[in-house]
Amino acid sequence: MDWKAALADLRAHLPPVREEGGVRGSLRWLEAQMRARGANPAAVRNIIYRDVGTSGDKAVLRAVLAELAQEAGRPLAETSSPVAPPLPAELELLGHGKKRAYKQFLAGVRGGRAPRLTVTGRAGAGKTVLLEHLERALRALPDLDVVRLNLTGDGSAELALAPSGTSYAEVAQAQGNAARAVFPLPPGALLVRVTADFTFGGQPPRLPDGSPGSPAAWAAEHLLRRAPLGVAVLLALEDTAGLEDLPAEVISLKPPTPAEARAYLMARLGITRERADELVRSTGRHLDRLTLLATRGPEDVTPARLLADPDVRRLAAALSGLGGEGVLEVALAAALGGSVHALPPHTRALLKEEEGEWRPVPSLRGALPHVSGAERDRALRRLLAAPSAPDLVPARLAALAALGEWWGLAAHMQSVPDDARHLPPLWPQVRSGAVGESREELARAVVAHHAGRGEYDEPCARDALFTLLESPDPVRRAWARVKLAESSVDAGNFEAARTQLGHPDLALSRSTEVAVDPWTAATRADALLVEAALARWQGDLEAATRAVSDPRTGHGGARAHLWRGLIAKDAGHWAEALQHLHLVPEGSPLLSARALYQEGDLRLRLGQPLAALKDLNAAAVRLEMAGAGAEERARALARAATALRRLGRPGEGWKQLQAALALLPGEEGRPERDSVPRARLLSEGLPILLALGRPGEALSSAAHALARLSRPGPRRPEAEYRRRRTVYRVALAYLTRGLGRPYLQPFFGASHDHPDLAQARALLDARLARSHGASDREQVLRFDARLSRALAEPDAAQAREFVLQALDMTDHPYAEAQARALEADVYLRTGQEEAALGAINRAHALVRRVQVGLPGTHDPDPGLLAGLLALEARATVGDGERTLRWLRDALAEPLLAPFCAGVWAEAGRALEERHPAPEGVLRALHPAWEPGTFRIRDALSLLETGREAKGKGSG
Repeated sequence: MDWKAALADLRAHLPPVREEGGVRGSLRWLEAQMRARGANPAAVRNIIYRDVGTSGDKAVLRAVLAELAQEAGRPLAETSSPVAPPLPAELELLGHGKKRAYKQFLAGVRGGRAPRLTVTGRAGAGKTVLLEHLERALRALPDLDVVRLNLTGDGSAELALAPSGTSYAEVAQAQGNAARAVFPLPPGALLVRVTADFTFGGQPPRLPDGSPGSPAAWAAEHLLRRAPLGVAVLLALEDTAGLEDLPAEVISLKPPTPAEARAYLMARLGITRERADELVRSTGRHLDRLTLLATRGPEDVTPARLLADPDVRRLAAALSGLGGEGVLEVALAAALGGSVHALPPHTRALLKEEEGEWRPVPSLRGALPHVSGAERDRALRRLLAAPSAPDLVPARLAALAALGEWWGLAAHMQSVPDDARHLPPLWPQVRSGAVGESREELARAVVAHHAGRGEYDEPCARDALFTLLESPDPVRRAWARVKLAESSVDAGNFEAARTQLGHPDLALSRSTEVAVDPWTAATRADALLVEAALARWQGDLEAATRAVSDPRTGHGGARAHLWRGLIAKDAGHWAEALQHLHLVPEGSPLLSARALYQEGDLRLRLGQPLAALKDLNAAAVRLEMAGAGAEERARALARAATALRRLGRPGEGWKQLQAALALLPGEEGRPERDSVPRARLLSEGLPILLALGRPGEALSSAAHALARLSRPGPRRPEAEYRRRRTVYRVALAYLTRGLGRPYLQPFFGASHDHPDLAQARALLDARLARSHGASDREQVLRFDARLSRALAEPDAAQAREFVLQALDMTDHPYAEAQARALEADVYLRTGQEEAALGAINRAHALVRRVQVGLPGTHDPDPGLLAGLLALEARATVGDGERTLRWLRDALAEPLLAPFCAGVWAEAGRALEERHPAPEGVLRALHPAWEPGTFRIRDALSLLETGREAKGKGSG
């Protein structure tokens, strides 16, 4: 049939109707029709343009064209002979010998006969493919018993060889009995493949007289000559050398010719002739490899045939050892013993790469359970012998667990504790497989990992912890008791923590004697750190300092340095805090990330927001790389957002905060086990919204945070503090709205009252009327509340009282500089310019001390500097043009750019209110300015910010 001419004729007589698969009659439409009818859509172009394809695909395509011909009222050319029942595609295009053997044997069985046939051919000639398709066809016949044997290597298990005597005759008799036992009952069919390496447990096959024979001779004698009546037998041999008078016809199978192989691949894969030729060359015309290249699904090839290929078997063993799905390339290469890309094309075709991971196609996935344990173990040992690499660590640990090498796994955890983050998924295997000390060592690593992340309630952590509490060794139970105490501190249940520390299991471990084992030393160190945490929560920094300074905490290593840094930070010992934080080594990724976060938080508090932003962003990255929990990563991002706000970049800060919130369950997310973390982030975002000039949204967000904090779950003390902090920020929202400007420097106090200011004062007064302990963070909150109370007070004298109270609390230069700036504002509100300048000068001196007060050179807080410049402009605006030109030069500093508009707005307000001839001053600065449209305060800000923008544009 001339497919191309027939299709062209039909297209000429069909209307161009567009359907879902394309224009009716087009190639794309034909491909969609083939797919819908279960045929190969890739065969369409090869059939039409080259007449290459299976008879089955050709029959389906012809039926589609016949329907089109009937629709068009045109005749469709008939084929010269009736269409034969389709052969399997792998035989149709791959040689006369295979087609003849398939048809001949199948026809004999269908005709009720019991044919005997021998096929021969070298590896790759197609013997396995032939047997597989014959097995499928024969099993579809009714009432036929089909047995298939693969006699390769040691055949003892395949033939169920029973123990035999010691003489050759007895061995031969046993082998013969095993052969007779495998015959199916008549009517039946026996399909046998025999390779040259077939033995019985390493011993040669023996003929009936006891003499050794070749595998082919043994099979011909026992499985062909002695087959019962009514049993059809097909024997597939590599060659018939040395066999005489075989009681069966012999058909020689040859590998496909290059043309046959090319046509097969083009039909099955829909590829070009050039690509098909390239693949044929790479496979060496090996039929098994060619068919694997064309595999589309598990129905195309059986596990036995897949695993008969040594390269595929090696790949399957590697995948089986690695879990089979989503395997990293570095791990797969290690288990293979070579590069994935070095696999032959027919093997690589069984893999798909998705997002840097390799996954088996369905047919190979179905074969993985058939890989032997010994082969899987060999792949795992290859992986363990490969050079170490960071990406390989999870696979190496999983390999140790799969091999049951528990002491090796425990030794790795002891030498690289941070790798314990990969251990929790393996805990079920450890729990069921490891025993004694090795299980307890691994349980300790699991508990320590989750404890380090604050995940005390994780099921895996709880199970591992109770494994240790059930230990017969009191030393190990004592270590677990300390971890229970840690979990109680984390939950804010301080009484429970003290109870755990007083448990009898801990009495011996906490004695003053020198620790003689690592468990006891760790228990003492961790117990002291728990005591420090309890004292810190209670605001007893002296007791906390004593606990972390105890020499026995030295066993805590990096964790002890981190806690010493935390306590020193809370105690106001800034240099000491940084010293300990810097002692946390980068070799402990999670702890060093936490130390970096604490350093960033400290620098933010001490007035170095640019350095803080750098540290906090780096901490967020390092926390993610170290596998930290979502809450901890979100906290670092949120603090970085605050640093951005302090740098005058609240828009960027808001995006950063959204990234932090995205890490935690949202409004429509799963129910929160702990509502405090998200509430904390919402609360921290309130000043950012206020800096963006969105007080209404800030109040709404505060309501959501307070609702969450009303159901605190396990962290009640933390929730109570966060509630106080959030209510303080609600007061900030009313203060911002009452003053009518964003919460961004320069930000000065009220000169007139407003209902929102009254609400802010009421909230702040209620906060200041109560004492909530002497902890560092409560003192910081009290200091902030006093400064905000001064801002909300229109009575300058009363505002000064709150400023003085704040000054009494200052414990570092930045805090005092903030208070001095507000003191200058209060002086200016009462017309005391000289006193204001004195306070401003003191604040500038304090800012310089901020720069040199800690290791390294760091830029001061640009927001505070902008506020001081605005205050000085207000105090000296009487000098007119000279003050404004000085201000223009001072604002040239790049870090001050986000605050320039606000500074000029304050200067314009002061010029309008305090200078006797503001128009003249403005015209001296901007000769082209004409009065009348804008007020002085607005005109100055517009002209100066416009000039700055023009200067940047021209630059």
